[in-house]
Amino acid sequence: MAEQSRGTGGRPERPQYYVCWMTNVDPAPRTDKTVEEIRQEHFAYLSDLEARGILLAAGPFMDRDGKRHGAGMMILRAGSIEEADRIAAEEPYRKHGLRHHAPMPWQWAEGAVTQTFRMKARDFEVK
Repeated sequence: MAEQSRGTGGRPERPQYYVCWMTNVDPAPRTDKTVEEIRQEHFAYLSDLEARGILLAAGPFMDRDGKRHGAGMMILRAGSIEEADRIAAEEPYRKHGLRHHAPMPWQWAEGAVTQTFRMKARDFEVK
């Protein structure tokens, strides 16, 4: 994973992110695992990426009524598009052939995220 380095004027360069659009394969192939087993692997994989500082965000797409629409996306911090592609290819739905993915370079230029973690309460807040 690429580390943040110093740019001109002593300011840190922005890390490079990749948006990985995940789309469902239709028709879905048969797998040797249940959808629930793959879902649990998916959550564990995303948790691992987050703990390692690779995953910025992930989630499903929703329609106006709040129902899932298609698959979703992951925003990954990686050193290259090839690295992002390898990381996305290991996502369990993708690995089991249930989704396609397409990484796209994305530069986080505006906005801010503040997170509060209450570890004992197992609670967090994103503002």
